[in-house]
Amino acid sequence: MAAQYFVPGNRGLQPAELHYVKGYLLKSKPSSDVTIRVFNENQNIPAIIKKILDLEPHLIGFSCYLWNIKKILNICRRLKKINSGIKIVLGGPEVSPRAQDLLAKEKAIDIVVRGEGEESFAQLVAQMGRTCISFKRGAAQMGRTRISTAEGGVPALPLGRGAFKRGAAQTGRSIAADLSDIRGVSFRKGAEMIHNPDRPLLRSIGRIPSPYLSGLVNLKDKNIVDVPLETMRGCSSRCHYCYYHKNFPVARYFSLSRVGKELKLILSHKPHEVYLMDPTFNSNSQRAKKILKIFIRYNQGANLHVELKAELVDEEMARLLSQANAYNIEIGIQSTNPKTLKAINRRFNKEKFIKGVRYLNKFKLYYEIQLIDALPHQSYDSLMKSLDWLYSMHPAKVVIFRLGLLPGTTLRDRAASFGIEYDHCAPYSAYKSNTMTDTEVKSVEKLSYAMERLYDSQVFQKTLYAFKARAGVKISTILEDWVAWESHFKRRPADYPEFLNKKSPMFLEYLCRKHSKAYLYKELLPGLLKGLCFTSS
Repeated sequence: MAAQYFVPGNRGLQPAELHYVKGYLLKSKPSSDVTIRVFNENQNIPAIIKKILDLEPHLIGFSCYLWNIKKILNICRRLKKINSGIKIVLGGPEVSPRAQDLLAKEKAIDIVVRGEGEESFAQLVAQMGRTCISFKRGAAQMGRTRISTAEGGVPALPLGRGAFKRGAAQTGRSIAADLSDIRGVSFRKGAEMIHNPDRPLLRSIGRIPSPYLSGLVNLKDKNIVDVPLETMRGCSSRCHYCYYHKNFPVARYFSLSRVGKELKLILSHKPHEVYLMDPTFNSNSQRAKKILKIFIRYNQGANLHVELKAELVDEEMARLLSQANAYNIEIGIQSTNPKTLKAINRRFNKEKFIKGVRYLNKFKLYYEIQLIDALPHQSYDSLMKSLDWLYSMHPAKVVIFRLGLLPGTTLRDRAASFGIEYDHCAPYSAYKSNTMTDTEVKSVEKLSYAMERLYDSQVFQKTLYAFKARAGVKISTILEDWVAWESHFKRRPADYPEFLNKKSPMFLEYLCRKHSKAYLYKELLPGLLKGLCFTSS
Protein backbone atom coordinates (compact mmCIF):
# COMPACT_ATOMS: atom_id res chain seq x y z
CA MET A 1 0.00 0.00 0.00
CA ALA A 2 1.43 3.35 -1.00
CA ALA A 3 -0.07 6.34 0.77
CA GLN A 4 0.21 9.83 -0.63
CA TYR A 5 -0.38 12.91 1.48
CA PHE A 6 -0.96 16.53 0.46
CA VAL A 7 0.64 19.10 2.76
CA PRO A 8 -0.01 22.85 2.75
CA GLY A 9 2.82 24.83 1.21
CA ASN A 10 6.21 23.27 1.82
CA ARG A 11 5.76 22.29 5.47
CA GLY A 12 6.97 18.81 6.39
CA LEU A 13 3.80 17.72 8.16
CA GLN A 14 3.40 13.97 8.62
CA PRO A 15 0.01 12.32 7.92
CA ALA A 16 -0.55 10.89 11.41
CA GLU A 17 -4.01 9.51 10.62
CA LEU A 18 -2.64 7.57 7.67
CA HIS A 19 0.00 6.01 9.85
CA TYR A 20 -2.61 4.96 12.41
CA VAL A 21 -4.60 3.24 9.65
CA LYS A 22 -1.42 1.73 8.23
CA GLY A 23 -0.32 0.45 11.62
CA TYR A 24 -3.68 -1.16 12.33
CA LEU A 25 -3.71 -2.78 8.88
CA LEU A 26 -0.21 -4.19 9.30
CA LYS A 27 -1.16 -5.50 12.73
CA SER A 28 -4.04 -7.49 11.23
CA LYS A 29 -2.36 -8.29 7.90
CA PRO A 30 1.45 -8.21 8.35
CA SER A 31 2.09 -9.33 4.79
CA SER A 32 0.71 -6.07 3.36
CA ASP A 33 3.19 -3.95 1.44
CA VAL A 34 2.58 -0.38 2.61
CA THR A 35 4.30 2.80 1.46
CA ILE A 36 3.34 6.38 2.32
CA ARG A 37 4.40 9.25 0.10
CA VAL A 38 3.96 12.94 0.82
CA PHE A 39 2.96 15.42 -1.90
CA ASN A 40 2.93 19.18 -1.89
CA GLU A 41 -0.61 20.51 -2.36
CA ASN A 42 0.54 22.61 -5.30
CA GLN A 43 1.34 19.60 -7.46
CA ASN A 44 -0.94 19.47 -10.47
CA ILE A 45 -3.48 16.72 -10.94
CA PRO A 46 -1.84 15.03 -13.98
CA ALA A 47 1.41 14.68 -12.02
CA ILE A 48 -0.43 13.19 -9.05
CA ILE A 49 -2.33 10.74 -11.26
CA LYS A 50 0.88 9.63 -12.94
CA LYS A 51 2.48 8.88 -9.57
CA ILE A 52 -0.60 6.90 -8.54
CA LEU A 53 -0.71 4.86 -11.72
CA ASP A 54 3.03 4.19 -11.56
CA LEU A 55 2.16 2.04 -8.52
CA GLU A 56 -0.12 -0.12 -10.71
CA PRO A 57 -2.92 -0.03 -8.13
CA HIS A 58 -6.08 -2.12 -8.12
CA LEU A 59 -7.60 -0.38 -5.11
CA ILE A 60 -7.17 3.29 -4.22
CA GLY A 61 -8.45 4.85 -1.00
CA PHE A 62 -8.81 8.58 -0.29
CA SER A 63 -9.33 10.15 3.13
CA CYS A 64 -11.48 13.20 2.54
CA TYR A 65 -11.84 16.58 4.19
CA LEU A 66 -13.64 19.72 3.08
CA TRP A 67 -10.39 21.25 1.85
CA ASN A 68 -9.41 18.34 -0.40
CA ILE A 69 -12.68 16.75 -1.54
CA LYS A 70 -12.98 18.78 -4.73
CA LYS A 71 -9.51 17.80 -5.90
CA ILE A 72 -10.00 14.19 -4.82
CA LEU A 73 -13.21 13.77 -6.80
CA ASN A 74 -11.51 15.27 -9.85
CA ILE A 75 -8.66 12.76 -9.49
CA CYS A 76 -11.08 9.87 -9.00
CA ARG A 77 -13.01 10.67 -12.17
CA ARG A 78 -9.82 10.84 -14.23
CA LEU A 79 -8.48 7.62 -12.75
CA LYS A 80 -11.65 5.75 -13.65
CA LYS A 81 -11.51 7.06 -17.21
CA ILE A 82 -7.97 5.76 -17.54
CA ASN A 83 -8.65 2.43 -15.81
CA SER A 84 -12.26 1.52 -15.07
CA GLY A 85 -11.12 -1.63 -13.25
CA ILE A 86 -9.54 0.28 -10.38
CA LYS A 87 -11.66 0.18 -7.21
CA ILE A 88 -11.87 3.51 -5.37
CA VAL A 89 -12.62 3.87 -1.65
CA LEU A 90 -13.35 7.14 0.18
CA GLY A 91 -13.14 7.74 3.92
CA GLY A 92 -12.85 10.66 6.34
CA PRO A 93 -15.19 13.20 7.97
CA GLU A 94 -16.16 14.85 4.68
CA VAL A 95 -17.70 11.67 3.24
CA SER A 96 -19.01 9.85 6.32
CA PRO A 97 -22.31 11.80 6.33
CA ARG A 98 -22.42 12.00 2.51
CA ALA A 99 -22.17 8.34 1.55
CA GLN A 100 -25.59 8.15 -0.14
CA ASP A 101 -25.11 11.39 -2.06
CA LEU A 102 -21.58 10.58 -3.23
CA LEU A 103 -22.35 7.03 -4.35
CA ALA A 104 -25.39 8.31 -6.25
CA LYS A 105 -23.63 11.20 -7.99
CA GLU A 106 -20.04 10.03 -8.36
CA LYS A 107 -19.90 6.86 -10.43
CA ALA A 108 -16.11 6.73 -9.98
CA ILE A 109 -16.60 5.92 -6.27
CA ASP A 110 -17.12 2.26 -5.34
CA ILE A 111 -17.01 2.22 -1.53
CA VAL A 112 -17.30 4.73 1.34
CA VAL A 113 -15.86 3.93 4.78
CA ARG A 114 -17.86 5.79 7.43
CA GLY A 115 -16.64 6.91 10.85
CA GLU A 116 -13.54 5.57 12.58
CA GLY A 117 -11.59 3.93 9.80
CA GLU A 118 -8.85 1.70 11.18
CA GLU A 119 -10.86 -1.47 11.77
CA SER A 120 -13.28 -1.03 8.87
CA PHE A 121 -10.48 -0.52 6.38
CA ALA A 122 -8.45 -3.44 7.70
CA GLN A 123 -11.49 -5.72 7.38
CA LEU A 124 -12.23 -4.32 3.94
CA VAL A 125 -8.71 -5.16 2.79
CA ALA A 126 -8.81 -8.62 4.30
CA GLN A 127 -12.24 -9.36 2.86
CA MET A 128 -11.25 -8.28 -0.62
CA GLY A 129 -8.27 -10.62 -0.53
CA ARG A 130 -5.65 -7.91 -0.58
CA THR A 131 -2.01 -8.80 -0.94
CA CYS A 132 -0.81 -5.27 -1.61
CA ILE A 133 -2.68 -2.05 -1.20
CA SER A 134 -2.02 1.47 -2.19
CA PHE A 135 -3.51 4.26 -0.24
CA LYS A 136 -3.76 7.96 -0.91
CA ARG A 137 -4.43 10.45 1.84
CA GLY A 138 -4.64 14.19 1.16
CA ALA A 139 -4.26 16.58 4.03
CA ALA A 140 -3.97 19.80 2.17
CA GLN A 141 -6.10 22.67 3.33
CA MET A 142 -7.05 23.92 -0.08
CA GLY A 143 -8.02 27.52 0.49
CA ARG A 144 -8.15 27.45 6.10
CA THR A 145 -7.51 24.89 5.96
CA ARG A 146 -6.22 23.53 10.65
CA ILE A 147 -5.96 20.60 7.36
CA SER A 148 -6.40 20.33 8.31
CA THR A 149 -7.54 19.85 8.30
CA ALA A 150 -6.95 21.17 7.70
CA GLU A 151 -6.14 23.77 8.29
CA GLY A 152 -2.41 25.47 9.10
CA GLY A 153 -1.59 21.87 9.10
CA VAL A 154 -4.19 19.37 8.11
CA PRO A 155 -5.83 15.99 7.37
CA ALA A 156 -5.52 13.76 4.30
CA LEU A 157 -6.19 11.23 1.50
CA PRO A 158 -5.28 7.43 1.22
CA LEU A 159 -4.38 5.52 -2.00
CA GLY A 160 -3.52 2.07 -3.16
CA ARG A 161 -1.36 -0.48 -4.92
CA GLY A 162 -2.33 -3.91 -6.04
CA ALA A 163 -5.41 -4.90 -4.17
CA PHE A 164 -6.26 -7.89 -6.30
CA LYS A 165 -3.99 -10.35 -7.97
CA ARG A 166 -3.66 -9.60 -11.62
CA GLY A 167 -6.51 -11.00 -13.65
CA ALA A 168 -8.62 -11.45 -10.55
CA ALA A 169 -10.56 -8.18 -10.59
CA GLN A 170 -13.94 -8.70 -9.01
CA THR A 171 -17.30 -7.64 -10.33
CA GLY A 172 -19.46 -5.13 -8.52
CA ARG A 173 -21.81 -7.96 -7.53
CA SER A 174 -19.10 -10.08 -5.88
CA ILE A 175 -17.65 -7.05 -4.10
CA ALA A 176 -21.09 -6.29 -2.68
CA ALA A 177 -21.39 -9.85 -1.44
CA ASP A 178 -17.93 -9.70 0.15
CA LEU A 179 -18.72 -6.43 1.97
CA SER A 180 -22.10 -7.35 3.38
CA ASP A 181 -20.69 -8.28 6.80
CA ILE A 182 -18.35 -5.29 7.22
CA ARG A 183 -19.85 -2.66 9.49
CA GLY A 184 -19.32 1.01 8.74
CA VAL A 185 -19.13 0.79 4.94
CA SER A 186 -21.44 1.89 2.11
CA PHE A 187 -21.25 0.60 -1.45
CA ARG A 188 -23.15 -0.09 -4.63
CA LYS A 189 -24.98 -3.28 -5.46
CA GLY A 190 -26.07 -2.73 -9.02
CA ALA A 191 -28.19 0.43 -8.94
CA GLU A 192 -28.84 0.07 -5.19
CA MET A 193 -26.84 1.85 -2.46
CA ILE A 194 -26.11 -0.42 0.49
CA HIS A 195 -25.33 1.12 3.89
CA ASN A 196 -24.14 -1.46 6.40
CA PRO A 197 -24.79 -0.70 10.10
CA ASP A 198 -22.43 1.77 11.78
CA ARG A 199 -19.30 0.36 13.35
CA PRO A 200 -18.96 0.75 17.13
CA LEU A 201 -15.92 2.72 18.23
CA LEU A 202 -12.83 0.80 19.26
CA ARG A 203 -13.21 0.25 22.99
CA SER A 204 -9.50 0.74 23.48
CA ILE A 205 -7.64 2.99 21.09
CA GLY A 206 -4.47 1.54 22.59
CA ARG A 207 -5.03 -1.34 20.15
CA ILE A 208 -3.90 1.02 17.39
CA PRO A 209 -0.11 0.72 17.10
CA SER A 210 1.90 3.89 17.64
CA PRO A 211 3.29 4.98 14.26
CA TYR A 212 6.34 6.35 16.06
CA LEU A 213 7.15 3.55 18.52
CA SER A 214 6.58 0.94 15.81
CA GLY A 215 8.96 2.70 13.43
CA LEU A 216 6.36 3.43 10.76
CA VAL A 217 7.49 7.06 10.70
CA ASN A 218 11.14 7.68 10.01
CA LEU A 219 11.78 10.57 12.36
CA LYS A 220 15.33 10.89 10.98
CA ASP A 221 13.86 12.12 7.70
CA LYS A 222 15.05 15.72 7.32
CA ASN A 223 11.87 16.56 5.40
CA ILE A 224 9.82 16.02 8.56
CA VAL A 225 9.45 19.42 10.21
CA ASP A 226 6.23 19.19 12.24
CA VAL A 227 5.09 16.01 13.99
CA PRO A 228 1.40 15.41 14.88
CA LEU A 229 0.36 13.12 17.75
CA GLU A 230 -2.95 11.98 19.19
CA THR A 231 -3.03 11.58 22.98
CA MET A 232 -6.80 11.03 22.92
CA ARG A 233 -9.84 10.79 20.65
CA GLY A 234 -13.35 12.05 21.16
CA CYS A 235 -15.19 15.08 22.44
CA SER A 236 -17.83 15.46 25.15
CA SER A 237 -19.09 18.73 23.65
CA ARG A 238 -21.97 18.69 21.16
CA CYS A 239 -21.44 21.94 19.27
CA HIS A 240 -23.99 22.15 16.46
CA TYR A 241 -21.56 23.50 13.84
CA CYS A 242 -19.06 20.64 14.36
CA TYR A 243 -19.05 17.07 13.02
CA TYR A 244 -16.10 15.68 15.01
CA HIS A 245 -18.19 14.54 17.98
CA LYS A 246 -20.50 12.54 15.70
CA ASN A 247 -17.55 10.43 14.58
CA PHE A 248 -16.02 10.30 18.06
CA PRO A 249 -18.74 10.96 20.68
CA VAL A 250 -16.82 9.45 23.60
CA ALA A 251 -13.44 10.59 24.90
CA ARG A 252 -10.89 7.74 24.81
CA TYR A 253 -7.29 8.11 25.89
CA PHE A 254 -3.97 6.62 24.94
CA SER A 255 -2.12 5.65 28.11
CA LEU A 256 0.22 8.22 29.63
CA SER A 257 2.93 5.58 29.49
CA ARG A 258 2.55 5.32 25.70
CA VAL A 259 2.31 9.11 25.26
CA GLY A 260 5.46 9.55 27.33
CA LYS A 261 7.41 7.06 25.23
CA GLU A 262 6.17 8.69 22.02
CA LEU A 263 7.11 12.19 23.13
CA LYS A 264 10.53 11.04 24.33
CA LEU A 265 11.24 9.48 20.94
CA ILE A 266 9.78 12.32 18.86
CA LEU A 267 11.54 15.06 20.81
CA SER A 268 14.88 13.25 20.64
CA HIS A 269 14.84 14.01 16.89
CA LYS A 270 14.42 17.75 17.51
CA PRO A 271 11.41 18.55 15.28
CA HIS A 272 10.43 22.16 14.71
CA GLU A 273 6.97 21.63 16.21
CA VAL A 274 4.87 18.90 17.82
CA TYR A 275 1.13 19.21 17.22
CA LEU A 276 -1.05 17.47 19.81
CA MET A 277 -4.18 16.76 17.79
CA ASP A 278 -6.59 16.51 20.75
CA PRO A 279 -9.77 18.56 20.09
CA THR A 280 -9.47 20.17 23.54
CA PHE A 281 -6.06 19.40 24.97
CA ASN A 282 -6.89 20.56 28.51
CA SER A 283 -10.40 19.06 28.77
CA ASN A 284 -8.81 16.91 31.50
CA SER A 285 -6.62 19.50 33.20
CA GLN A 286 -4.62 17.16 35.41
CA ARG A 287 -3.81 14.82 32.52
CA ALA A 288 -2.86 17.81 30.34
CA LYS A 289 -0.44 19.05 33.01
CA LYS A 290 1.19 15.61 33.22
CA ILE A 291 1.67 15.58 29.43
CA LEU A 292 3.16 19.08 29.53
CA LYS A 293 5.63 17.98 32.21
CA ILE A 294 6.64 15.01 30.03
CA PHE A 295 7.08 17.36 27.07
CA ILE A 296 9.22 19.74 29.13
CA ARG A 297 11.38 16.88 30.43
CA TYR A 298 12.32 15.62 26.98
CA ASN A 299 12.10 18.76 24.86
CA GLN A 300 15.22 19.93 23.04
CA GLY A 301 13.88 23.09 21.44
CA ALA A 302 10.66 22.05 19.68
CA ASN A 303 7.58 24.26 19.75
CA LEU A 304 4.24 22.90 20.93
CA HIS A 305 0.89 23.36 19.14
CA VAL A 306 -2.34 22.70 21.08
CA GLU A 307 -6.04 23.59 21.03
CA LEU A 308 -7.48 24.38 24.44
CA LYS A 309 -10.17 26.12 26.49
CA ALA A 310 -9.02 29.32 28.17
CA GLU A 311 -11.60 28.73 30.92
CA LEU A 312 -9.60 25.69 32.05
CA VAL A 313 -6.24 27.49 32.17
CA ASP A 314 -4.90 28.23 35.64
CA GLU A 315 -1.56 29.75 36.57
CA GLU A 316 0.20 26.38 36.78
CA MET A 317 -1.00 25.35 33.33
CA ALA A 318 0.03 28.68 31.80
CA ARG A 319 3.48 28.34 33.33
CA LEU A 320 3.81 24.76 32.01
CA LEU A 321 2.68 25.85 28.55
CA SER A 322 5.37 28.54 28.60
CA GLN A 323 8.04 26.08 29.72
CA ALA A 324 6.91 23.68 26.96
CA ASN A 325 7.42 26.36 24.26
CA ALA A 326 3.71 26.35 23.43
CA TYR A 327 3.90 29.10 20.83
CA ASN A 328 0.92 27.93 18.80
CA ILE A 329 -2.24 27.85 20.91
CA GLU A 330 -5.73 27.87 19.42
CA ILE A 331 -8.73 28.96 21.50
CA GLY A 332 -12.08 28.70 19.75
CA ILE A 333 -14.89 30.60 21.47
CA GLN A 334 -16.86 31.31 18.23
CA SER A 335 -19.03 34.01 19.87
CA THR A 336 -19.65 35.89 23.10
CA ASN A 337 -23.35 36.42 22.31
CA PRO A 338 -25.40 34.32 24.83
CA LYS A 339 -28.20 33.78 22.32
CA THR A 340 -25.76 32.57 19.68
CA LEU A 341 -23.98 30.29 22.13
CA LYS A 342 -27.28 28.70 23.15
CA ALA A 343 -28.29 28.17 19.51
CA ILE A 344 -25.03 26.33 18.73
CA ASN A 345 -25.09 24.38 22.02
CA ARG A 346 -21.82 25.79 23.27
CA ARG A 347 -20.89 26.65 26.83
CA PHE A 348 -18.86 29.76 27.69
CA ASN A 349 -17.90 31.25 31.05
CA LYS A 350 -16.77 34.86 30.64
CA GLU A 351 -15.28 35.20 34.12
CA LYS A 352 -13.18 32.04 33.83
CA PHE A 353 -12.20 32.98 30.29
CA ILE A 354 -10.89 36.36 31.47
CA LYS A 355 -8.82 34.66 34.18
CA GLY A 356 -7.42 32.15 31.69
CA VAL A 357 -6.40 34.87 29.23
CA ARG A 358 -4.74 36.85 32.02
CA TYR A 359 -2.62 33.82 32.90
CA LEU A 360 -1.68 33.31 29.24
CA ASN A 361 -0.72 36.99 28.99
CA LYS A 362 1.24 36.82 32.24
CA PHE A 363 3.55 34.22 30.71
CA LYS A 364 3.64 36.03 27.35
CA LEU A 365 2.21 33.07 25.45
CA TYR A 366 1.21 33.38 21.81
CA TYR A 367 -2.38 32.28 21.27
CA GLU A 368 -5.16 32.80 18.76
CA ILE A 369 -8.77 33.43 19.83
CA GLN A 370 -11.20 32.32 17.14
CA LEU A 371 -14.66 33.70 16.27
CA ILE A 372 -17.09 32.57 13.53
CA ASP A 373 -19.05 35.11 11.50
CA ALA A 374 -22.60 34.17 10.40
CA LEU A 375 -23.66 31.92 13.27
CA PRO A 376 -27.32 31.98 14.42
CA HIS A 377 -28.27 35.34 16.00
CA GLN A 378 -24.73 36.61 15.31
CA SER A 379 -25.27 40.07 13.87
CA TYR A 380 -22.53 42.31 12.56
CA ASP A 381 -22.97 44.55 15.60
CA SER A 382 -22.75 41.65 18.07
CA LEU A 383 -19.59 40.46 16.36
CA MET A 384 -18.11 43.95 16.75
CA LYS A 385 -19.01 43.87 20.46
CA SER A 386 -17.20 40.54 20.76
CA LEU A 387 -14.13 42.06 19.12
CA ASP A 388 -14.10 45.09 21.40
CA TRP A 389 -14.47 42.90 24.49
CA LEU A 390 -11.68 40.57 23.38
CA TYR A 391 -9.31 43.38 22.43
CA SER A 392 -9.88 44.96 25.83
CA MET A 393 -7.87 42.02 27.26
CA HIS A 394 -4.87 42.69 24.98
CA PRO A 395 -4.93 39.20 23.41
CA ALA A 396 -2.07 37.83 21.34
CA LYS A 397 -4.32 37.47 18.28
CA VAL A 398 -8.01 37.33 17.31
CA VAL A 399 -9.30 35.84 14.06
CA ILE A 400 -12.76 35.59 12.48
CA PHE A 401 -13.49 32.49 10.42
CA ARG A 402 -16.16 32.08 7.78
CA LEU A 403 -18.98 29.81 8.91
CA GLY A 404 -18.99 26.51 7.04
CA LEU A 405 -22.16 24.40 7.11
CA LEU A 406 -20.50 20.99 7.31
CA PRO A 407 -22.38 17.90 6.08
CA GLY A 408 -23.96 15.91 8.90
CA THR A 409 -23.98 18.75 11.43
CA THR A 410 -27.03 19.86 13.39
CA LEU A 411 -26.53 23.46 12.28
CA ARG A 412 -26.64 22.48 8.61
CA ASP A 413 -29.89 20.61 9.23
CA ARG A 414 -31.36 23.70 10.92
CA ALA A 415 -29.80 26.32 8.63
CA ALA A 416 -33.12 27.34 7.06
CA SER A 417 -34.66 28.14 10.44
CA PHE A 418 -31.91 30.73 11.00
CA GLY A 419 -32.07 32.05 7.45
CA ILE A 420 -28.52 30.84 6.82
CA GLU A 421 -27.73 30.51 3.12
CA TYR A 422 -24.52 28.80 2.08
CA ASP A 423 -22.58 27.32 -0.81
CA HIS A 424 -23.44 23.67 -1.32
CA CYS A 425 -19.90 22.85 -2.44
CA ALA A 426 -16.98 22.56 -0.03
CA PRO A 427 -16.05 24.48 2.06
CA TYR A 428 -19.82 25.24 2.39
CA SER A 429 -19.29 28.90 3.30
CA ALA A 430 -22.31 30.79 4.63
CA TYR A 431 -22.93 34.08 2.86
CA LYS A 432 -25.95 35.45 4.75
CA SER A 433 -28.33 34.78 7.65
CA ASN A 434 -31.39 36.30 9.31
CA THR A 435 -29.08 38.55 11.33
CA MET A 436 -26.17 39.15 8.96
CA THR A 437 -26.60 40.32 5.37
CA ASP A 438 -24.39 39.18 2.52
CA THR A 439 -22.85 42.68 2.46
CA GLU A 440 -22.02 42.42 6.16
CA VAL A 441 -20.42 38.99 5.66
CA LYS A 442 -18.16 40.55 3.02
CA SER A 443 -17.43 43.43 5.38
CA VAL A 444 -16.30 40.97 8.08
CA GLU A 445 -13.87 39.44 5.60
CA LYS A 446 -12.36 42.88 4.95
CA LEU A 447 -12.29 43.56 8.67
CA SER A 448 -10.25 40.38 9.17
CA TYR A 449 -7.54 41.83 6.96
CA ALA A 450 -7.59 45.04 8.98
CA MET A 451 -7.10 42.98 12.16
CA GLU A 452 -4.13 41.29 10.57
CA ARG A 453 -2.47 44.51 9.42
CA LEU A 454 -3.23 46.78 12.40
CA TYR A 455 -2.99 44.31 15.27
CA ASP A 456 -1.36 40.99 14.39
CA SER A 457 1.58 42.55 12.55
CA GLN A 458 2.19 44.69 15.68
CA VAL A 459 3.06 47.65 13.47
CA PHE A 460 0.07 49.67 14.68
CA GLN A 461 -0.88 47.75 17.83
CA LYS A 462 0.41 50.19 20.46
CA THR A 463 -0.89 53.15 18.46
CA LEU A 464 -4.27 51.42 18.23
CA TYR A 465 -4.62 51.23 22.00
CA ALA A 466 -3.20 54.72 22.49
CA PHE A 467 -5.71 56.26 20.06
CA LYS A 468 -8.56 54.31 21.67
CA ALA A 469 -7.61 55.63 25.10
CA ARG A 470 -6.97 59.24 24.04
CA ALA A 471 -9.80 59.64 21.53
CA GLY A 472 -12.42 57.38 23.13
CA VAL A 473 -12.95 55.46 19.88
CA LYS A 474 -13.71 51.73 19.88
CA ILE A 475 -11.16 49.41 18.33
CA SER A 476 -13.84 47.94 16.07
CA THR A 477 -14.50 51.45 14.74
CA ILE A 478 -10.79 52.01 14.08
CA LEU A 479 -10.70 48.72 12.17
CA GLU A 480 -13.67 49.82 10.07
CA ASP A 481 -11.95 53.14 9.43
CA TRP A 482 -8.88 51.27 8.18
CA VAL A 483 -11.03 49.25 5.76
CA ALA A 484 -12.44 52.49 4.32
CA TRP A 485 -8.98 54.07 4.12
CA GLU A 486 -7.32 51.03 2.53
CA SER A 487 -10.01 50.78 -0.16
CA HIS A 488 -8.55 53.88 -1.83
CA PHE A 489 -5.46 51.96 -2.94
CA LYS A 490 -6.42 50.56 -6.32
CA ARG A 491 -2.97 49.31 -7.30
CA ARG A 492 -1.49 46.65 -5.05
CA PRO A 493 2.25 45.98 -5.39
CA ALA A 494 3.70 42.51 -4.78
CA ASP A 495 4.90 43.56 -1.33
CA TYR A 496 1.50 45.02 -0.42
CA PRO A 497 1.69 44.33 3.36
CA GLU A 498 5.02 46.17 3.55
CA PHE A 499 3.57 48.94 1.41
CA LEU A 500 0.71 49.33 3.92
CA ASN A 501 3.13 49.33 6.84
CA LYS A 502 4.99 52.27 5.33
CA LYS A 503 1.67 54.07 4.83
CA SER A 504 0.73 53.69 8.51
CA PRO A 505 1.53 57.34 9.37
CA MET A 506 -0.85 58.34 6.58
CA PHE A 507 -3.58 56.19 8.15
CA LEU A 508 -2.93 57.73 11.57
CA GLU A 509 -3.39 61.19 10.09
CA TYR A 510 -6.60 60.05 8.35
CA LEU A 511 -7.87 58.60 11.63
CA CYS A 512 -7.13 61.72 13.66
CA ARG A 513 -8.82 64.01 11.13
CA LYS A 514 -11.89 61.79 10.77
CA HIS A 515 -12.53 61.82 14.52
CA SER A 516 -11.66 65.52 14.90
CA LYS A 517 -8.55 64.69 16.94
CA ALA A 518 -5.91 66.24 14.67
CA TYR A 519 -3.82 67.25 17.69
CA LEU A 520 -3.22 63.55 18.48
CA TYR A 521 -1.26 63.01 15.28
CA LYS A 522 1.94 64.69 16.49
CA GLU A 523 1.54 63.06 19.89
CA LEU A 524 1.17 59.48 18.58
CA LEU A 525 3.39 59.65 15.49
CA PRO A 526 6.78 59.15 17.27
CA GLY A 527 5.57 55.91 18.88
CA LEU A 528 4.26 54.65 15.53
CA LEU A 529 7.53 55.45 13.76
CA LYS A 530 9.47 53.69 16.49
CA GLY A 531 7.26 50.64 16.02
CA LEU A 532 7.82 50.73 12.26
CA CYS A 533 11.58 50.79 12.74
CA PHE A 534 11.35 47.87 15.17
CA THR A 535 9.23 45.65 12.93
CA SER A 536 11.31 46.36 9.82
CA SER A 537 14.64 45.72 11.52
